[in-house]
Amino acid sequence: MTRLSFLLILTVSLTAVTVTTSHMSSGPHIADVNILLPPKMTNPVEYRLQGSDGCFKWSWDHHEILSVLPEYNVTNHCSTSARLRSIAPYSGRKETAVYASDVYTGNVIRCKVFIDNFDRIQIFHNSIKLDLDGLATLRVRAFDSEEVTLPSPHHRWSVSNRSIAQVDSMMGVTHALTLGETTVIVEDTRVDGHSQLSSLNVVLPDTLCLYISLLSTSGEPVEGMEPIPSVARWYVVSGKQYLIQLKVFSQGPYAHEIYITENDDIEFYDNQSGYWKIVPVLEPIASRYSRRSARILKATSEGLGKLTTSLVYFNGHLDTKEVLKVVQEVIVCDQVKFSVEKVGGKSQIILLPWAPAVYQEMELKATGGCAKAASDYKWFSSDMTVVSITAYGVVQAKKPGKATVKVVSSFDSFNYDEVVVEVSIPSSMVMLQNFPVETVVGSNLPAAVTMKASNGAYFSRCDVFHSFIKWKAGSESFIVTNATGEAPVFEKQENSELHALVDGPSCSWTYVYASTSGQALLHATFSKEYPHFDPSFSGPIVLKATSRIAAYRPLTLHQAGDGNQFGGYSVNTAKSDAANQLEDLDRLYLVPGTQLDVMLHGGPERWDKGVDFMETVEIFNEEHAHDNGVHKPHIYSSHGGLYRVLCQTLGTYKLVFKRGNLVGDDHPLPAIAEVSLSLACSLPSSIVVIADEPVNNQDVIQTAIQADRSPGRIHVTPVTVANGQTIRVAAVSISTSGDPFANSSSLCLKWELGNCDSLAYWDHAYDSESSNKCGWERFLVLQNESGSCVVRATVTGFSGSSMADNYSVKLLESSKNFLTDAARLELVSTLGVSPEFNLLYFNPDAKANLSITGGSCFLETIVNDSQVVEVTQSPPGLQCMQLMLSPKGLGTAVVTVYDIGLAPNLAASVVVQVADIEWIKIMSGEEISLMEGSSQSVGLMAGVDDGSTFDISQYAYMNIHVHIEDDIVELFDKDDISTYAGGYVGAQTFKIRAKHLGITTLYVSARQHSGHEILSQAIKVEVYAPPTIHPPKIFLVPGASYLLTIEGGPTIGAFVEYTSIDDAIAAVHKTSGQLTATSPGNTTLVATVYGNGGGMICQAYGNVKVEVPSSAILNVQSEHLAIGHETPIYPLFPEGNLFSFYELCKDYKWTIEDEEVLKFGVPLVGSEAVRRFSYVDKEEVSFINVLYGRAPGRTNVAVSFSCDFISSGSHLGARTYSASISLLVVSDLPLALGAPITWVLPPHYTTSSILPSSAESHGQRDSQSRKGNIIYSLLRNWDEVTEISQRAVSIDGDKIKTKDSNNLACIQAKDRITGRTEIASCVRVAEVEQIRITNKEFPIHAIDLAVGAEIELSISYFDALGNPFYEASNVILHFAETNYPDVASINDTRDTNTIHLKAMRHGRALLRVSIDNRPQKSDYMLISVGAHVHPQNPVLHQGSSINFSIVGSDDQASDHWHSANESVMILHTRSGQAEAVGEGSTQVSFESSGVKLQTTVTVLPGSTLVVDAPKEMLTNVPFPSQGYSFSVKFSDTNDKISTLGSSKEAPYDCRVDPPFVGYAKPWMDLDTSNSFCLFFPYSPEHLVRTIPKLKDMKPYIYVSINASMKEHSHVSGSASASALFVGGFSIMQMGKNIEQLNLTPDSNRTIITILGNTDVEIHWRGQDLLMINPIQKEEFGVGSRVQYEVKVISAKRFKDKIIVTLPSSGQRAEVDVNYEPDERAESEATLTISFWAKVLGSLALFIITAVFFLCFLDRPLGSQPPSTPPPPIAAPVTPERSSPLLLNEQSPRTPQPFVDYVRRTIDETPYYKREGRRRFNPQNTY
Repeated sequence: MTRLSFLLILTVSLTAVTVTTSHMSSGPHIADVNILLPPKMTNPVEYRLQGSDGCFKWSWDHHEILSVLPEYNVTNHCSTSARLRSIAPYSGRKETAVYASDVYTGNVIRCKVFIDNFDRIQIFHNSIKLDLDGLATLRVRAFDSEEVTLPSPHHRWSVSNRSIAQVDSMMGVTHALTLGETTVIVEDTRVDGHSQLSSLNVVLPDTLCLYISLLSTSGEPVEGMEPIPSVARWYVVSGKQYLIQLKVFSQGPYAHEIYITENDDIEFYDNQSGYWKIVPVLEPIASRYSRRSARILKATSEGLGKLTTSLVYFNGHLDTKEVLKVVQEVIVCDQVKFSVEKVGGKSQIILLPWAPAVYQEMELKATGGCAKAASDYKWFSSDMTVVSITAYGVVQAKKPGKATVKVVSSFDSFNYDEVVVEVSIPSSMVMLQNFPVETVVGSNLPAAVTMKASNGAYFSRCDVFHSFIKWKAGSESFIVTNATGEAPVFEKQENSELHALVDGPSCSWTYVYASTSGQALLHATFSKEYPHFDPSFSGPIVLKATSRIAAYRPLTLHQAGDGNQFGGYSVNTAKSDAANQLEDLDRLYLVPGTQLDVMLHGGPERWDKGVDFMETVEIFNEEHAHDNGVHKPHIYSSHGGLYRVLCQTLGTYKLVFKRGNLVGDDHPLPAIAEVSLSLACSLPSSIVVIADEPVNNQDVIQTAIQADRSPGRIHVTPVTVANGQTIRVAAVSISTSGDPFANSSSLCLKWELGNCDSLAYWDHAYDSESSNKCGWERFLVLQNESGSCVVRATVTGFSGSSMADNYSVKLLESSKNFLTDAARLELVSTLGVSPEFNLLYFNPDAKANLSITGGSCFLETIVNDSQVVEVTQSPPGLQCMQLMLSPKGLGTAVVTVYDIGLAPNLAASVVVQVADIEWIKIMSGEEISLMEGSSQSVGLMAGVDDGSTFDISQYAYMNIHVHIEDDIVELFDKDDISTYAGGYVGAQTFKIRAKHLGITTLYVSARQHSGHEILSQAIKVEVYAPPTIHPPKIFLVPGASYLLTIEGGPTIGAFVEYTSIDDAIAAVHKTSGQLTATSPGNTTLVATVYGNGGGMICQAYGNVKVEVPSSAILNVQSEHLAIGHETPIYPLFPEGNLFSFYELCKDYKWTIEDEEVLKFGVPLVGSEAVRRFSYVDKEEVSFINVLYGRAPGRTNVAVSFSCDFISSGSHLGARTYSASISLLVVSDLPLALGAPITWVLPPHYTTSSILPSSAESHGQRDSQSRKGNIIYSLLRNWDEVTEISQRAVSIDGDKIKTKDSNNLACIQAKDRITGRTEIASCVRVAEVEQIRITNKEFPIHAIDLAVGAEIELSISYFDALGNPFYEASNVILHFAETNYPDVASINDTRDTNTIHLKAMRHGRALLRVSIDNRPQKSDYMLISVGAHVHPQNPVLHQGSSINFSIVGSDDQASDHWHSANESVMILHTRSGQAEAVGEGSTQVSFESSGVKLQTTVTVLPGSTLVVDAPKEMLTNVPFPSQGYSFSVKFSDTNDKISTLGSSKEAPYDCRVDPPFVGYAKPWMDLDTSNSFCLFFPYSPEHLVRTIPKLKDMKPYIYVSINASMKEHSHVSGSASASALFVGGFSIMQMGKNIEQLNLTPDSNRTIITILGNTDVEIHWRGQDLLMINPIQKEEFGVGSRVQYEVKVISAKRFKDKIIVTLPSSGQRAEVDVNYEPDERAESEATLTISFWAKVLGSLALFIITAVFFLCFLDRPLGSQPPSTPPPPIAAPVTPERSSPLLLNEQSPRTPQPFVDYVRRTIDETPYYKREGRRRFNPQNTY
């Protein structure tokens, strides 16, 4: 029969039971006295034998067949039950007995136990009523054969439905077969019809549920605790056991528990948790709970784990198994326990004090229960009226009484702990005995009190009473410092437990400060009144506690014996009674055989008889053993504490002296002070001799030890003593550590004198008195002689025989090198004071120090004139070496110093002069160079006129003012704080810091007491930028060169030296900077800037790369070209530019693949340019070519060339390169008729005023701009609605504005009067793509210049197709440079489109301009500097003449001129004068030694140009806004220039000679058709910067204006005119024009600068108020520069006017001067003037009368014109453009102002005498 493991819901419980008899009698008894048990079975059967009313001890017979396990009660540990189990297999019926003995009464109760097989069973229930689906339990009783209950063979079992379940008819074992319900029937065969029924349901399990129950110590579940079902987490307690039960429930809304059979597979897993153990259930609970579904959990340690239980069962079809699982988290916690302080040996009782309105609190702490925070506990108090408790465990005593406080874990209500809290009123207060009662003076003594309850127990805590307890000290020697403050250090947590264990907690505490020594009582008082409304208490609470306290002085050890005469240091024993005046003794050195007294001071005083007082000394050697080397007497001195130390043997010892009170009555802790002394009994390592000292002081000994000594142990520095006296000499022994001995008297000294025969001798009177000629102290008599004498002391041995026997050998070893010393005495008799002369600045705060040498320290000073100088107190410690003087008034005094300490007295005198400053000078040179941001110190020197200078200390009182002309540098004070605009310094040096680049002037001034200001010389200060090498990086081929330059760096008095780190790669000339590449590689260049003195100022670095290129490329700025336009083309290497190789390469072969598309060269109109091009050697510029676009299409351009590279002097051989590039020529549009009138402009650009008569703009819709009759507008579609601000091209007044590129617009011009409308111009917006160097005189890429010549080259910009821009000013950043700046230099301002080029010396240089310094966007021009014929290639008209000359050559001694065709031009062979005689062209050549030059001359038929100068004088002040007009016309026909062509532009050019004076431009009057060259002179400021700095330059210049036709570059003859130019001037201050000067007493001087023509006259009215003097001049004609100092010399308020006139031009300028003085100074000046005015009043009247009378007698017959200055000359006025100029007018006459200027110059010429009255009228001069 198949057995199914279905789970059954049983209504019958098959449990072995016994027939029990209940005993109801009183006293201890047990429930059963006869028990039937089956024998040992597979599943053990246990029976609980229950007892009551007693505490039993169990025993039994036959332990081999029966097991008895007692069970104990949890509360009182008594056993009231026991579990019985048979442990032997069946071998027949057995009988035994179990005895229960009551431990209290002694009664023993016997229970009889039978072990046998069951014979029958019986169901106890006869009828059962069940609800639907309900369950009931049936109890079955079993009987043995003797009718003792057990399973019986008379029972027959059956089921009503065998398809559901089967049952064993004999044993009653039931097997479930399928799901369903049936009835189980049991019958008793002995009784007919006697049966019992039970319902059996077979179901499937649905859920598993775990239950946990706490087990008692006996193993039984705790009574009253219901099992806890599965929840989120179980909390168990470590160390306890728990019963885990598994229950299975069926499906449905009314789930029932399912019986678990033995065939069901149940497993318990604990996931290998180490926090608990899972064990099977054992008896006695095994009989009550299934072994299969229950387990015991033993919690071992704290932690979290998971418990898993599974059930495996068959499903309803019996084909598969199902598994149910349940997982439960279990956390093991520690037992909750109170952490309570143990007081008085009691535990688990907390005692708290209480007083009216005083509520003591105490924080209780608990541990365990898996708590992580205080909120994880729950606190309970059994009586909140006695003790309240907070949620955080803080209890508060409310009133006297008892309460139980319980703490429970928030996670487990069975995990708790309890403590009893008792509240009582304190009955007494005592001082805590944990603290000392004695302390040292100057320290704090801690004290505390605690309280006791009525039973004498200490309270657990009482700190709330701290503020209610008052402290008081009974003596003024003690001060309570912390009576009510926070708890002191001893009350902190780390010490509170210790104190509580000893005496109880601190209720109140304090610190008592001991100010002086003594004893006192410390009182603590607590007083509290009961409230009147509380009748339960009566009377106040008053508690007191006292403690005796004391303070003592620190225990110190002092030396009581003096070693001054015994080879030791001196001690003043007279101070032994005042211990605070003696030095502490911590180390002592004694020589064996000597002794010394020491004295103890301070320490605790004797307390009383009840406390033992101790005073001991212990002696330890290095091995800490007692030693006999110290002798301690047994009898103390009268003062006590006196010890005599006797040194007998060598060694180092430690002496520990102790004094204090031990523990006794009122003295709970010992108070013992101790002091130690290190005693060294040793031999001295050296001795020192002390001379002329009264005693052997420690500092004197240390000075002697540290003195330098010669090889003979003689002091190098002599001791200076005054002769004629007796001095003391002594010696002291010195230890190896350098400390002196206290006593060396056991050693004997030998004293010797060296070279002292006539100087000194021993005083034997002292020797006989001391009766010890080998002692350590002697006296020396000094005679009245000066000189040097040596005193020597040497140790000869021990004076005692015992010591000599023991230590003579060691002493002999030491004396060879060390035990001798000598001092040199310098006998002097002169007292010295230095310096002998001292210049003292007159200032009340000034001080002067005089140095005193010689003599003694007893000085007296006398001044012969106390009105000049006085002696002030010297600083402490310097009275013998220094004398301080203070000035009282101007003058000279003699200061005499007397040495009253010497007999006879010595005297020394010095001269002291008190003076005011008379001159001051800057000592840092005439020039200073500073890098921007750096600083430098500037030194000063000041003195008086006789050459004497002030000491460095006197400058602090001079109030020196530093003046800085420009804000280029700033003054720094001593704290490095900037002082702007100059400031005052108080030292001999001051610091300046460079702020901005430039050059300024610096000088200093100091004011005398009279108010006069003393000035120093002015020095130049240059602030330079950090230097950089240009170019910073360069690429060269081997053999190429480049001239390096320095940008930035100093320029005044500095020079540069260049070096290369590796000369094998690139060498650089040291001074010129010429760089030459030698071999491939990389190296670094260094440029060092040196000053005049040769010191390095700064450095700059650069890099050079040398390499042989492997290939070349052709470069054009744009690969597109329009027809009719040109573009330059040149080769490049992958690195570098043309500078890198152009000098080393040659044989350029240029080819064009399709010459119909492109062509080399530029087609020039006219033969002149062609001829000039042929004059230049094409090979010199063959590295660059020009491409001209001829027809649309694409073609290739190629070049080949060879380069000769040179490396380290050797030739590398020629290398050939070739390169090609493809260019596209773009054709014009078929109807591009507007191209000639199209202006190309860059994007986002605003033009200049290029629209004539169009200056006003109106924001109308048609963008019209009009002025006069012309209206301009943009052509556009009428339907266009774009705003003006958004248009690509717009009109703004007379300017045009552009925005984005690739836009085109046209401008329409309309005459408002006639209505005529035309297209004025078109505008195309394009990007700047190309840059060119343009010059109409040099159309090719080469220029010939003479040395010194200057030329301006224009920079032009083009678009990608080569179209020129109409305007493109400052659109892009262009760079210009030459590879040899020493040949041709560039003045590139970067903000214009012009390059100013100047020829410096003979040679060739390459000029490069580029866009953003890019090699691909560059253009080049070769500059050749040397001698050439001037003018070059002139064009003349027939009949005109020209003068040829050579420019740039110094050798013209044997020159010769020659004309190739004299029918065209006749030439003078020596002078170069030539005349054009016929039409045609010829060559003019010049030959000299080593020079052969030529030029081409073209003679044209027709008339020549004539230029006429204006009649007025030319000047630059005032500036002519319309320029000076030079008329230009033809000489013979009188035709106007405009008749030569139809263009409205002037067909001629105008130039100025010399060019630095100004510039000229052509201008034509369209109304009169007259032509002019307008000359505009430069301002004086510009001339100062640009004029050549040449000597003997005049303030006037003859200016020539040259005019030439544009198609003929040079026209000579009468094509120029000259006029006199007289320069004007301008007045500047701090770089700005001025019209007014405001001066104050703090700033009573200033500097003005006159620029330009400085031959001026300066006048002002107040000669007694203002002084003007020139201080610096730079005279270079019209570009001169003169600085004037304007200084106020009066103290009163005034206003004046400085008038500056230039006689040569009549220019006049005025500067207002305002002076505002201090009010007090002004009032004093007013009183002085008023006084002198009254005194001189009458005398002035008499003088005026006399003068009038004399003048009347001497007056001339004729009238004399008034003496007035000449009227100012009006500025030149440009003539009206409509007035024609006459050709037959004479040359300009000399202007009248210039004639007046010449007359004045002659008048002021020395030795040229005239009558006085002629000076009033220049007309009377000639």
